Amino acid sequence: MQKQRATGGAPTVALDFRRPADRQAVALPTLRVVGGPDMLRFCSVYIGYSVTIGRDGACELPLVDNSISRRHAKLSRDHSGAISVEDLGSTNGTTVNGRRVRGATLVRPGDVIGVGGVMLRLELLGMEELAHLQRVVERLNVANRDPLTGLNSRWFLEQDLPEVARRHVHTGVPLSALMLDVDRFKGVNDRSGHPVGDAVLQAVARLLVLSVRHGDVCVRYGGDELLVVLPDCDEDAAVGVAERIRGAVGRHDWEHYAPELRVTVSLGVAELRKDEDAGTWLGRADRALYAAKQGGRNKVVRFTD
Repeated sequence: MQKQRATGGAPTVALDFRRPADRQAVALPTLRVVGGPDMLRFCSVYIGYSVTIGRDGACELPLVDNSISRRHAKLSRDHSGAISVEDLGSTNGTTVNGRRVRGATLVRPGDVIGVGGVMLRLELLGMEELAHLQRVVERLNVANRDPLTGLNSRWFLEQDLPEVARRHVHTGVPLSALMLDVDRFKGVNDRSGHPVGDAVLQAVARLLVLSVRHGDVCVRYGGDELLVVLPDCDEDAAVGVAERIRGAVGRHDWEHYAPELRVTVSLGVAELRKDEDAGTWLGRADRALYAAKQGGRNKVVRFTD
């Protein structure tokens, strides 16, 4: 039996798409981590196979959180397609939708499985969704990235962005920027501590990358301010992308990070003009972001003169 391996932290991805029956399936049941340092890490569950979750590197879904036992839980899919989860004698237990697992427990897509302090959701994902998720994970794990968020560092702004802007001005292809800021981020650090603040920023970055196209460039601009560069995207389309990001952050389960925690973001949008350089363009996006925050936060504002 060939092992499945998770994606998201290990350098090698091993989703096995070679079985003809599974390759033709509309969707695959997939476990996806929804918070913490392993957020977006995932593993699909094939008929007749099982996925072991734990801190042991030999597990099909290895996770780093210290609340998880070395071999914590096992998810199995029988030949009828039914999926069940069982605890493997872990220290901190396993739950399904908040209820402690006693023996093998049936689970369905949409259920939330808790292993120690880590939450995973069982989802039905099509091949295109799995491929997108895999690309997102790979983008966050390449070299020369910001060490906390996995996004491009400011090196991109200094080395690549000016030429990208000049090329788009020359060709007439639209280019837009989204400037994003976590609302009241200092309050998150003050109330819940800097480790929670770091986890929030890391999660926002992952939601950001998950919400945009593979060719869009995501940058940690500074502190809790993030930037997205959207090639071939005019201002109207960029506003739609910004609203999608805002919604994804607002819907995320933040109480897993700290009790009663709620996180929102504000975004400023600006399209590159023919008569300006990259610095002026980003300055307009930043002013639009400032207007969004001054206007009540948790909103999208496009730049207007």
